[in-house]
Formats: sequence, C-alpha cells, structure tokens
Amino acid sequence: MTHQERLYRALKSECQAEVNEALLTLDMCMTNSTAIGEHTSEHFLKEASKALDKLDSAQGRLDTLESYVEGSSMFNKKQLND
Repeated sequence: MTHQERLYRALKSECQAEVNEALLTLDMCMTNSTAIGEHTSEHFLKEASKALDKLDSAQGRLDTLESYVEGSSMFNKKQLND
C-alpha cells in the first residue's frame, strides 16, 4: 500500500467516525432524554444542532475526499475500494 492510499484510508476513516459520532448524538437526543445531562429543551436543541453541523461537515468532507480521489490519477482506485 502506498502512502497516498494509507493517507486516503486514514482521512476516510476519520470522516466516517465523525459521521457516526454525530448520528449517535442525534439518536440520543431524539430517543433517550436521560442521555443528556441538562434536560432543558434549549440544551437538547443546542446539542442536536451541534451534531447536525458535525454530520453535515463530516459528510461533506467525505464526499469531497471521495470525489477528489475518483477524479485523480494519483490513486489506484481498485486498491482503495478493497
């Protein structure tokens, strides 16, 4: 595996982890009211909004990364998708 492939995989993993963390937070805000220390509506909204922003950012970064790699001749796309 080349250093470019390793870097791609590391960046992709980082983005996917942020997506999953944001989804977990949104799930907890929407389904488990005891998961948030402060139980005010303002706090729930604030936490859910932060999670939504994080989700949007991480998914956007992931889409950009994948789009860049697909359009680049620097990468062996077959190996990256394995």
